Amino acid sequence: MFIFPAVAARANHIFGGELLYTHISGNLYKISLTLYGDCSSLNTPNNPSFLYLPNAIPRILIYDTTSLNFDSLFLKLEPGYGIEVSPVCPGQISNTYCNGGNLPGVKKFVYSDTITLHPSREWRFIFNGILGNGYTAGRSNSITNINPPTTMQIMAMLNNKYQNNSSPIYSTIPTPFYCVNVLQQYNQGATDNDGDSLSFSLAQALDGTYGSPAGYVYLYSGTHPLATLPGDFSFSPITGQITFKPNILQKSLVVGQVNEYRHGVLVGTSQREMTFIVQDNCDGTPPVASISSISGGVVSTGNIINICLGQPSVNFTVSLSNPDGEITDITAANVPATATLVVNNDHTVSPSVNFSWATGSLPVGSYTFYLTIKNNHCPLINTQTVAYTIKVAAPPVLQVQQTSITNCIYPAGITYTINYGFAPRNIIISESGTPVKTIVDNTAGDTVIVKDSLPAGHYTVVVRSDLLCVDSVSFTIVDTGNLPISPVTESYCRGDGTLPIVITPIVPGAVINWYSTDSTPLPGAPVVSTASENVFQWYFIETYNVCSSGPVTVTATVHQLPQGQILNIPQTICYGDAIYLKASGGTSYTWEPATEIKHDTGGYYIEVLNPVTVVVNITDQFGCKDTAGVTFADIQDCCRFSYPNAFTPNNDGNNDGFRIVTWGNMRSYALTIFNRWGQPVFFTADPKKAWDGTFNGEPCEIGTYYYYLKAECLTGPKEWHKGDVILIR
Repeated sequence: MFIFPAVAARANHIFGGELLYTHISGNLYKISLTLYGDCSSLNTPNNPSFLYLPNAIPRILIYDTTSLNFDSLFLKLEPGYGIEVSPVCPGQISNTYCNGGNLPGVKKFVYSDTITLHPSREWRFIFNGILGNGYTAGRSNSITNINPPTTMQIMAMLNNKYQNNSSPIYSTIPTPFYCVNVLQQYNQGATDNDGDSLSFSLAQALDGTYGSPAGYVYLYSGTHPLATLPGDFSFSPITGQITFKPNILQKSLVVGQVNEYRHGVLVGTSQREMTFIVQDNCDGTPPVASISSISGGVVSTGNIINICLGQPSVNFTVSLSNPDGEITDITAANVPATATLVVNNDHTVSPSVNFSWATGSLPVGSYTFYLTIKNNHCPLINTQTVAYTIKVAAPPVLQVQQTSITNCIYPAGITYTINYGFAPRNIIISESGTPVKTIVDNTAGDTVIVKDSLPAGHYTVVVRSDLLCVDSVSFTIVDTGNLPISPVTESYCRGDGTLPIVITPIVPGAVINWYSTDSTPLPGAPVVSTASENVFQWYFIETYNVCSSGPVTVTATVHQLPQGQILNIPQTICYGDAIYLKASGGTSYTWEPATEIKHDTGGYYIEVLNPVTVVVNITDQFGCKDTAGVTFADIQDCCRFSYPNAFTPNNDGNNDGFRIVTWGNMRSYALTIFNRWGQPVFFTADPKKAWDGTFNGEPCEIGTYYYYLKAECLTGPKEWHKGDVILIR
């Protein structure tokens, strides 16, 4: 597809537009382009762009991608041009930009001409902004979600290979005005006179100058074109409904695309550019419509009323919440010809709508109509266009598949495949006529898969969307498969005695039969003799209902006892010494007597004050046990002190610190060191801590230092000593 670049002067005044085609007769079609001009350009000095619209002759590129034919069509302005469509209240129409005021203003211009189009699957119609006589249709520079300047480009497609087609008709203008921080609803109100199925999407804006994507401002895109808080924007591809709550002032470009399908074949597309204008010079809350008193259908998200094929009728009421109490009008569009829609109390503060339709003969499909709800709020009229869809679904078709066997102890895996019907689908499972569970499935779409599990039994499954949307399947799950039992390994310790093998049945009621390795039946569970180390083997077969485990090997091993020992050696120790206990020969150790055992990061230990015997209980990896013991009886008081007279703190690893050498355990200890002026340079209460020859982190001078020691041993003797020491470097 060739897009010829526009070379004319860009006129930045367009707020929106739509490119449509209409079949007239034979191969004759009418091509229509509607442009919506931003009246604010009237107030822009030296910008005659808006004033040029009545003289424009827009060019449409027509391309047949099947035969590679290309043509251009120049459209003519239709009578009655320049109609103002600004959505302001009547009392403020004179205050729009179109009339010299300061409120946003929009005027509508329609251009058209006819052309003969031979049958082809691939007709493309492109308006890339060429208006003729040196001008292009530039989008308004006031648009906030794309980077100006850009030239408008919109497209349409026609497949008239086997039958003719016309574009949908839109019942709402594409330049709605909204109030900031108010929940809004917008719908293009697309109706199709050919009865085609419509689907809706949001498309990326294109720049007609080069045919490339328009440059969106950061955080905006074709599918997220509006400024809202997270979660405050939604779009329905079924109805084209846009629901949003704008959180900032904006003039946002929104591009909508409608696809038409006939018997499942794409027969046409059309695009529409829209500008959503969000103001703050307004107040009030727009009316909100809600469905009530419904019969014959089930309402789902997006005002979709689901019914099943053959449903005799559907009836419901649309009521309004009108918090501002303003006069409100309701206008309906695309109401089915055989349906009845009555607007009650129109042009009052509380209008409502009654809808009823005899739907018994309707084929499967979606039928959408629109309600435009407009109040007389000033200066900006609050307008909401809401889509309502009667969706006729084929009755559900239920298939049940068993995906796994029971092995006589498990529930079997079950898959329910449901075609057609609609959400929510209630899946009711009964066994022998008694309901056992209900599953509610809210999955949208014509095919859903639901997974379940059931034990053996006779079942009936009913899937129900409403009273008419019902299907059921009866089926039986039988026990099959093998009992899932793995080989058994048993461990014993020598000397445990004579013990029978104990196997717990996989379920209560299962039967276990024992055999020797040569398949000789045994009268019962075999008995293991633990008099000596040995390895024994047998097998058993377990049965439950119709399932069997097959031969299951049982290996019983009698292990030798661990050879445990305590690694601490009895020796002379000082009164109060801490002895950290070590043992070997097992995988776990328990020390006794518990009243004497202490524990810290270094492990288990005892403080020896009196002769004591320590016992360790040793357990190996097979659970076999042994014990060992050690006695500490040679306890000395060890209360002695030695006083070095010099040290060399030069970090050579030899005599680098000064401390009092002690034998025995101290009840208290205090060592203070002074310099020659009597200033303390070191103190410690730890007999194992030495002075490194520094004070406040700085090396002390070479010379003589004086110390005073006051200590008391655990055994009672006390020590008071004054002395001196020489610091040598």
